[in-house]
Amino acid sequence: MTVRARRTQEQRSATTRGALLEATLDCLVDLGYARTTTTEVADRAGVSRGAQLHHYPTKAELVTAAVGHLCERLDAEFRAAIVKVPQGPSRAAFGVDLLWRMVSGRTFAAWLELAVAARTDPELERAVAALGERTAQAIDRTFHEIFPTPRDHGPLFDLAPKFAIALMQGLALQQMCVPDDQRRVELLDALKQLSSLIAIGGVK
Repeated sequence: MTVRARRTQEQRSATTRGALLEATLDCLVDLGYARTTTTEVADRAGVSRGAQLHHYPTKAELVTAAVGHLCERLDAEFRAAIVKVPQGPSRAAFGVDLLWRMVSGRTFAAWLELAVAARTDPELERAVAALGERTAQAIDRTFHEIFPTPRDHGPLFDLAPKFAIALMQGLALQQMCVPDDQRRVELLDALKQLSSLIAIGGVK
């Protein structure tokens, strides 16, 4: 007879936090920030209201922790994916596609809800600013791991990840409002060509 080991309190707490964070992300994407409530999150997570308040006393703490959780998970996934990015001329195209997946979809939708809400919420603004900086650093690190610094590079190389992410975030927002697959493909293709030139020091 197999005896199942009892979970520790720390393990149970980690499970509860994970359920709350995933439920919060679902609410942000499905309902938007304004309609996301801690009660709704607790219900979706299948935990008591008291447990939710114990781990995340305020809505701001809950939602920023949830997006931070997702960013960390995506960062780990993409760091693992970097090793699969091929060397050679196609590296730029694979790299741009990788970065696009980092800033679009469910992650961006949740982030956008927070960014808009933070404009008039001082507590949330501080948390979102810190989270934004951490995410920007992760993306910058990913970029430089995909595209090693050329020996003869100009200042544009260091600005390239910021430029790429700004363009992709604008494109992701446009896709949410007015989906246009042809325009998305054209812009990403242009970014791939520019990235290829920057990566070899062709644009300074």
